Parts: sequence; C-alpha cells; structure tokens
Amino acid sequence: MSSFVAGIDVTAPYTHLTFGMFSHKSFLFNPTQSGIFYFLLFGGLIWLGLSLYEAVNGHYSIIGSVASFLAFFVAFQSWKAADDGSRKADEAIRQIENIAQETHRLAQSNFEIDQQIKKAVVTISDSTRELFRGYGQILAELQQFLEEATNSECLYIISDTAAVGKFPAHYDPNLHSSAPELGALADRLHETLLERVRDSREFYIATLSDDETTTDGQHANSLYQHYLLPIWQTLHNEPLPEGHWLEHLALHQRTIRQIQDAFAFYEGHREQREMGLEPCHKLTTLPFQAYIRVDLEHPEPFKALIIFVGQYNMNRIQDARAMMTADPELVRTFISMFESLTQLDNDPRYQQLRKKLPL
Repeated sequence: MSSFVAGIDVTAPYTHLTFGMFSHKSFLFNPTQSGIFYFLLFGGLIWLGLSLYEAVNGHYSIIGSVASFLAFFVAFQSWKAADDGSRKADEAIRQIENIAQETHRLAQSNFEIDQQIKKAVVTISDSTRELFRGYGQILAELQQFLEEATNSECLYIISDTAAVGKFPAHYDPNLHSSAPELGALADRLHETLLERVRDSREFYIATLSDDETTTDGQHANSLYQHYLLPIWQTLHNEPLPEGHWLEHLALHQRTIRQIQDAFAFYEGHREQREMGLEPCHKLTTLPFQAYIRVDLEHPEPFKALIIFVGQYNMNRIQDARAMMTADPELVRTFISMFESLTQLDNDPRYQQLRKKLPL
C-alpha cells in the first residue's frame, strides 16, 4: 500500500509538519485557554481609556474604544479559528497516520498469513496426500501405485501376506461394493508385484511369518494368528477351516518363491545381491501395511501408500483406510520403520549398501 494520502507522505515524522506554528504553545499563545484573559484585558483597556477621557481633553472617544475592542475581538476570533483549524488539521493528519500504520500492520499480517497458507498449500500439493477408504478401492490404488513404480531404485513392502488381497477376495468377493471383482484385481496385483521384483534395483518385502512354533496341532505362526484367522472371523461367524488355511499358506509360500526366483534370475539387483541382502523378510508383528517407492529421477522421488489394516485392526477390513503421500520426510520415516521391523538397520551389509547408494 502506498504511504501517500492526498499527496502527503503520511509515514513521515510529524515533527516536520507545519500546520501549526507552535507544537507546544504557552498560555498566552493558546486562544482556547487564554480567551477569558484577553477579554478581561480588552475590557480593562477600554475602562482605562474611558477613565482617561478627561485627562486627554476628550480626544479619546467611546466610539474609538468600542471600535478598538471590536478590532481586537475580530482579530482574536480569527486567531482562534486559525488555531482550531490548525489543531484539527494536525488531528486529522494524526488519524491518517494511525490509519496508515494500522493498514500497514494489517497488510503485513495478511501477507504473513498469505505466505503461511501458500506454504501449507505447497506442502500439501508436494506431498500429494490422498486418503482412500474401502478395501476394493485401496487394492485398485495399490495396483496403480505398483504400475507407476516401474524401474524404481528401491521398493519396500510391508504386507500381511505375499499373496496380496488373495484371501479376502477369494472368500468374500463382495467385500466392497465398488470393486466386486476383487479376485481378478488380486490376480493383477500378483503379476504386477512380480514385475516390480524384476525391474527394481533393490526390492524388499516383509510379511508375517509362516513358521510353526508348536507341535500340538495349533497354528501359532503370525500369518495364521494375525492375518487369516482375524479376517476369517470378521467375514464369517465360524472357525477357520483347516483346508482354507493350507490353501492360502501354499499360495503365500509359492509367491515368496516366485519373488526369490525373480530376484535371483534378473540382473537388476546386482548391488543388493553382492551385499548378500535377501528380498524376503519375516515379521512377527504388523502395525500397518506399506508400499514404498524410491526413485530419485522421478518428479516425486519418494512415494508411499500406507494401508491401515494390520494385525491390530483386521476386524476393520470392511472399513479399510489408506493414505498416499509423496512427502519425503514422511516416506523416509516409513522407510526407517521398515528397516527397524526387519532389523536391516542393524545389518552392516545394508548400512554399507546405503552408504554406497544413499537415499
């Protein structure tokens, strides 16, 4: 905003204004305070003139005294009016200055708020945060995410099972109304996942463990306890049949072997293989599912799809939720969580690879 109002620089110091001749007037030069004094003084002069009438042999006339009084009175009123005008002008200028200062303050405040809003908008835009709801919609977004992750530098996957989406799609095809063909979608996800294993420079997947720890006929592994059983109990009000468990276990293990074979027979994982870092890792806990892509040549170098369906909320699979983000710091945090869950952060081979190929 311009600091000029009606041709006057309202931001200039007011010690230079000349609307009033005296910035600090004394009593005699302030007509507002000395008005009665001057009226008494003029009256006294007239009385003195009349008293000396005889002494000056009548040369001092009453008419002259009255005319003199009126002249002094008019002059005084003109002086007072000029002083009032000057004071009002000074007051007006001070108000203009205050308004200008307040406007400047508001403009500065609005500018700061505007910058904060722009920063927030840019952050949200750069992060491309999107929220998804519904198991079918999430699987569709995951399929697109994996398709766009072609030739990535690194892929980190935290999944309940290597056979992504196969179990709920097979046993409840109508899990989500917007994607009734979940079985076909899960098949496409399977093929796309293997493609990413083949063309990624580094590939890591962590799934729930299928290792048995008891011999009493009870399945104590985390894949059974934290994935298949909770989902089945959510979708069906009956015990999980043993045949369904064995069917999915075979599918899960076959997918793990396919990932290991694709990793071993394709040349895109030279650095990871040289360090002896396996692509598949087993977990005993699963706080959430995450699909993380790192591609430093991409306009969005870091991107992740976080699915909030894990061992602690399998009963909410019918109300599954997910978040897509390209916020580098947030994605790096999820990578650190993956490294911690798989204990890669304590593996000197992985640390050496990260020094050689920093993210």
